[in-house]
Amino acid sequence: MPYLKICGIRSQEDYETVREYGADYVGFIFADSKRRVSPIDVSTWIKPHHQLKHVGVFVNPDLNEIEETLSHVKLDVIQLHGKESNSFINKVRQSVNIEIWKALPHGEGTLQQLNEYNNVDGFVIDTKVKGKWGGTGLKFDWNAIPAYTKKALEMNQDCFIAGGITPTNIEECLSFNPMGIDLSSGVEENNRKSPQLINDLIERMNV
Repeated sequence: MPYLKICGIRSQEDYETVREYGADYVGFIFADSKRRVSPIDVSTWIKPHHQLKHVGVFVNPDLNEIEETLSHVKLDVIQLHGKESNSFINKVRQSVNIEIWKALPHGEGTLQQLNEYNNVDGFVIDTKVKGKWGGTGLKFDWNAIPAYTKKALEMNQDCFIAGGITPTNIEECLSFNPMGIDLSSGVEENNRKSPQLINDLIERMNV
C-alpha cells in the first residue's frame, strides 16, 4: 500500500482525526492559503508519535521563516511548493537536519525537471493550474504516474501524487501504483477532515 499523506490540517480536531485513522504523514500549510495555520497553534495540537510524521508546507519562504517555524514546531519534513532554487534548498539542508520534499506541477517537462532536484528527499507531483501553487483538488492525467515512480526510484527518492484524489477514485489512482498519495479536500466536509471519508479511503486502499 502506498504512503498516505493528509494535508491541510486546520484544527486540533483535524489532527486527532488523521492521527486516529493511521495516516503516514500529516501536513500543515504555513503559506498563503485558506488552510494556512500558525506554527504556534500547531505546536499545541501535535503529539509525539512513533509512526505519524509531520510535514510543513511552504511556498517561496526565506530561511528565517523556516527556522522560525521550526523553533515552535518539530517537523519531520519540509515541503517546498514554490519556485525554490537548488541553492536555496542546499541552504535549508545546511540549516536543518530533516527531510526536504519538492512539489512540482505536472506538465510537459516535469519528468525531466526532477533531475534538477537531486538534492531533495522526495517529490510531490500536483495538478498544474495557472496562478496556483497547488492544492487545487483537481485531477491530472494519472497515466503519467508510472513514469514519475520509475524516475523517483532511479533517484532513490520518494514520490507522492496529489490532486483530485478522493475515496471514490482512489482505486483508479492505485491502479497506477503510486509510491504515495497526498490528499486534502478529498477527505473534507464543511471545511473539516471527515472521519467517514478518511475511513472510506483507507478501506478502499486496503482492498
